[in-house]
Amino acid sequence: MKKTHGRKAEPLPPEASLFPLHAALEVEDLGRAVLPLLRAAFAPTVRATLFLGHFEMREARRVFTDPPIAEATEWYKERGRINPFTPYISAHRRITHYRFSDVVGLPEKFRATEFYRRFAKAEGWADGMSGLFWRGDQVKAMFSVYRGPGGPEFGAADVARLLELRPYLEVAIDRVQLLHAERLHRRVLEEFNRHIPLGLMLLDWELNPVFTNTEAVKECAVWCHGPGVARGLITRDRLELPASIRAVCERIRGEILHANAKDRPKFARALERLAHPTIPDRLAAVSAVNASAGLLATPGFLVVLEDRSLERQPSARVPLEKQRLLWVLTPSEREVALLICEGCSNAEVARRLKKSPLTTKKQLTSIFAKLKVPSRGRLMALLR
Repeated sequence: MKKTHGRKAEPLPPEASLFPLHAALEVEDLGRAVLPLLRAAFAPTVRATLFLGHFEMREARRVFTDPPIAEATEWYKERGRINPFTPYISAHRRITHYRFSDVVGLPEKFRATEFYRRFAKAEGWADGMSGLFWRGDQVKAMFSVYRGPGGPEFGAADVARLLELRPYLEVAIDRVQLLHAERLHRRVLEEFNRHIPLGLMLLDWELNPVFTNTEAVKECAVWCHGPGVARGLITRDRLELPASIRAVCERIRGEILHANAKDRPKFARALERLAHPTIPDRLAAVSAVNASAGLLATPGFLVVLEDRSLERQPSARVPLEKQRLLWVLTPSEREVALLICEGCSNAEVARRLKKSPLTTKKQLTSIFAKLKVPSRGRLMALLR
């Protein structure tokens, strides 16, 4: 018989053991912080596991377990197929915790199941308890702690400790998941902005680029060196902020510095426009970002660069309503596509754009894939 009486609730681990949890910013850091904390809080345990990345009520996409399991992906995939706890969770939405005995019944009954023989026994445990975290009616994360055969059952003292520890874990899990969501959204926005036919730059307070799309790299080269020289300088390694645009940013920065933030100054939200000093078709617009009082992030600067000379070109006979199809292409690919629509051969495209024939061929293959056309003839038909 397992000993279940006379056990007193032990205090949570010292505050120092929570420091790694408070500091976790990455999924791996979270796993490394949670597992030893669980092992210490619910000792004696033979295993602790953290499950993350659930889609609705499906199995977790990331699993951290101590001790580790070889080939964990396949192990947990098969384990989930006959897991008796998933149906229980689905039937008890928003529960904060459960003991395994609430699901599988008496130890003798559990030991007779396929799940015990194939997985629990192999992992070295006979009893356990789980804590769950929810987003509405869907699991967002959960953890489990396990004890071996002959160990004490999970009782009221363990449940009380779980409920005390649970808020600390949820704050850390929410923080890491929020950071991952923000990074994903930023990557999506960067990918979108990379393909639009405008140069976009985000500069930090020191006027260093935080983000630049391909068109902005090209336009900065034109502003600094002129169209004839710029083509050989279109590389992020040589990105140079044009002097006239830098001057506008520095002036706006000076206005922000001289304003008294406690007076809640208001800065113009409109883009401040300027033209290239010698190439009137090249336009730029600058505005401060996050210059409002009360915001702790250091202000930055948004720069938009336009090539208005394209408006006077025939756009390779591509109707205005079909030019939006070209947005899925990079600026360099758009140039190739437009020349193909004029009837240029690969060799002529390479000569006019000062590219190698191999680069032109690779870009044309990419254009076909992105626009889902099999040939240059179908490309011309699509855009005319």
